[in-house]
Amino acid sequence: MAPHARGIDPKLEKGWIHSIEREDEVRLKWFRKHEERLNEIANATCSRTVPEEAKEKFAKGLIENFRNVQRFSRKKVEEAELISPGKLMDIMRPVDHEVKKMIYEREVDGRKRYLQKRAHLLPEKRYYLPECSSWIYGWNIFDTMKTLKRYPFGREEVIKHSFYRRRGIEREPDWYRKPAAFSPNICTAE
Repeated sequence: MAPHARGIDPKLEKGWIHSIEREDEVRLKWFRKHEERLNEIANATCSRTVPEEAKEKFAKGLIENFRNVQRFSRKKVEEAELISPGKLMDIMRPVDHEVKKMIYEREVDGRKRYLQKRAHLLPEKRYYLPECSSWIYGWNIFDTMKTLKRYPFGREEVIKHSFYRRRGIEREPDWYRKPAAFSPNICTAE
């Protein structure tokens, strides 16, 4: 049967109604059978009580612990170190003093030189953490390059080992590709 546009097929609707009514009847029958027992449990007094001696002992223990706490004097407000709100939310590392001076030079292109100088720095040198998801690739790459295995003779396959996975999408092996049949590079003369 094809599903009906509004949910249940009208032919099956009576069956669903019957099963829901039957379930309600069974639940009501169980409740009536066990109603007295349920009322006894609900109205019964709590049989477990804590003795008054235990309550007093616990309260005295709390009071003693509070009295014997090691107390320290508070720092006065004038003595506390003042922290600028900007330092709490800093994303970028502090700019070198010499580079910062470039902004305030009297030359016309001082800002341009400053921005060019900052652009030549790696993002790891400018920011504490990756600022956007594209920076994750290559973040601290030079630290990982130090641990790469060096080959004394031959080229390194850095892309192959870092990009291709052992399982999943891999490049096709060389023997799998069929050569072109009618190519100027292949001699077909007999």
